[in-house]
Amino acid sequence: MDNTINEDKKRATLSDKLLKVQSDLDTGLSKGRSFAELFRTLTTTDDNVELLDAAKKLYAFVVDSDAVIFPQKFEASDYYLIFMTRLIELSGLKTKLGLEVEQENNYQKLFHTWTGTSQKFRFKMANNQAEYVDQATQQTIFHLSLDERKMSFNTDTINNFYFLNQQDDEDSLVDEIKLFTKFGQILEEVYNFEVDFNMFDARNNKVYEFDQTSLNTDIIDELFVDAAKNGFTLLNAEKLLGAYLKLDNHVVFSIFQEIPASDQWAIQVNDKSEEKSLFDILKQYNFLNDWYVRNIADLKLKMLF
Repeated sequence: MDNTINEDKKRATLSDKLLKVQSDLDTGLSKGRSFAELFRTLTTTDDNVELLDAAKKLYAFVVDSDAVIFPQKFEASDYYLIFMTRLIELSGLKTKLGLEVEQENNYQKLFHTWTGTSQKFRFKMANNQAEYVDQATQQTIFHLSLDERKMSFNTDTINNFYFLNQQDDEDSLVDEIKLFTKFGQILEEVYNFEVDFNMFDARNNKVYEFDQTSLNTDIIDELFVDAAKNGFTLLNAEKLLGAYLKLDNHVVFSIFQEIPASDQWAIQVNDKSEEKSLFDILKQYNFLNDWYVRNIADLKLKMLF
């Protein structure tokens, strides 16, 4: 009798273990189906709210389980890249941006390419946010957080990549900036993101503060001479310490001491149509571009976040 009971217990224990395996398989496969549904939403939805929600969920989604390991998947940061790609597509923007997929171990890596160049971009995660990185130089173009709804262009990369870069075609670089800026504007308008456009902000109320306080007045003297050589007159500011240039089409470029107490200096661009950013002005006038490059360390702009 006792032997019969013991055998029944053994069979029950064995069956329990098999049932646990089956349960784990069902759970793992169900998780995979949930993942596939989210991925389908990310890649096919026309709804902006669903798009952002799917990207955020997929970023935090761990599809593998003890019982089920999926052989091919994307890295978490690539859901940011898919989100960016789809948002640009949904906005109907014409772009030279391309998409490449590379296999590495069990992961598929996504890259953005740019027609006419050898440039490649992809997101990588750092400090709880995604960084959009140029693969050749490893410089971060902008930072993006879907959870915090923030985007910020990187000052050092702007200087290195778009002013000191002697290798890439400048027209291609300007086209990139137009697209990346438009992407930030869409995030602002559609999702109410907080975006630091750095020197790409064309709004008249934008004050471009310098990263360091105080300013060597020789820099303003240089600008006076450079402007005069190119047919423009640098005039003294009336209410603040500083000066301004009246450029073409009623655009005014000002450099001034914004906060006397801390000796905080800044630049501001006033354009009635609000189409010209500081970047546009520097690129439009060679003497301003050269002046900026010569003094790029002193004129480095502050990042807001």
